[in-house]
Amino acid sequence: MSYEMIDYEKRNQIAHITFNRAEKLNAYNKQMMEELVEIWKEFAADPDLRVAIITGKGKGFCAGFDLKEGAAGVEDISSFAPFTPKKSGVLKPVICAVNGICAGGGFRFLLESDIPICSDNAAFLDPHVSVGYMSQPEMVILSRTTGYFNALRIALMGQYERLPAQRAYDLGIVTEVVPQDQLLARAEELANTIRLNAPGALRSTIEGMWKGLDLGLSEATQLSGKISDLHATTPEYVEGPLAFSEKRKPNWQVG
Repeated sequence: MSYEMIDYEKRNQIAHITFNRAEKLNAYNKQMMEELVEIWKEFAADPDLRVAIITGKGKGFCAGFDLKEGAAGVEDISSFAPFTPKKSGVLKPVICAVNGICAGGGFRFLLESDIPICSDNAAFLDPHVSVGYMSQPEMVILSRTTGYFNALRIALMGQYERLPAQRAYDLGIVTEVVPQDQLLARAEELANTIRLNAPGALRSTIEGMWKGLDLGLSEATQLSGKISDLHATTPEYVEGPLAFSEKRKPNWQVG
């Protein structure tokens, strides 16, 4: 398929998903969400694709839902459309490269990625309460990683306080801050390292970690153990140790 709001490229087993509404700071509208639904389906179904990188064109990563569409009465389908990776059921690794403003609903992509990084000129804010909207679900999810008060402060300050890149790193919102001109190169470096690993083991690890977020520690470790038992029946479980003992690169079979 061809897309208007998203640049979608496949290179070296990596899917490059680039938001292409730079004039709107990559705020998503209905069409963009619908395109993302199809892109995540395509990414999940392609056995050659191992990792995805999400980023945005221009000065903004993603400014959330396009309020002009909301004011014009266009339906916001974000509550039910599977336009973000985990909501769409994707368990392949996703790297989120935040290249500028990440606001409101833009957090959804970051929070549903597996390795979020950002440029040194990135900034983070949640303007929901400043435009009359309740702040959810982004800050509720964020509170699980940054702590209750840090997430609530972001929500309550609205558009009037922006977190710079270093502060976002200190709070654990991103895992790394890199110079703007090195952001995509670093994301590709991470993706190329990740794709060397066993695809099934990657998916199982992500599944155990993500689904475990809804559980207590004991229940989460039990679930992870069940997923691990299933993974132990795959060819990867044999090929990995065999390749190690034979001092060769493993031949991962994608299933």
